[in-house]
Amino acid sequence: MLANDETYLVRPPTVLEVFDRLIRSWRTARARTITVLSTAELADIFRAEQALPSQWLPLLKTTLIKE
Repeated sequence: MLANDETYLVRPPTVLEVFDRLIRSWRTARARTITVLSTAELADIFRAEQALPSQWLPLLKTTLIKE
């Protein structure tokens, strides 16, 4: 058996896309002085870059590995 029921194949370009979204979000937050941002403002920044887990997790779950 190669994988359990919740194992997905994720290719490097997809991982890089998610990584890029996260980096852009953090850079934007830091540029706006992250220490003074509220949780809601920080969430808005991540939402705008599609960097919230609910936004990028579906990308990682597109190719289920089955035996």
